Amino acid sequence: MSSMKLYTEEELRKHLYNHDESFFDKLTPIELPWDDEINDEWEVGHSDYQNGCNYGARWMRDKIQGGNK
Repeated sequence: MSSMKLYTEEELRKHLYNHDESFFDKLTPIELPWDDEINDEWEVGHSDYQNGCNYGARWMRDKIQGGNK
């Protein structure tokens, strides 16, 4: 099984400079949730399980964005 790799729009534009805007318009963006959206989804604070899921969702989002958290 192979892993999925994600690249930022900035990185793509930097390396694919020979493509016009229509190329980028055809790509499917992945939108990552804000903290408030994560909190709303998991109802933070009601159980250790929910708090763990909330922490995991934030951790994964931060890793995808290139963070070291």
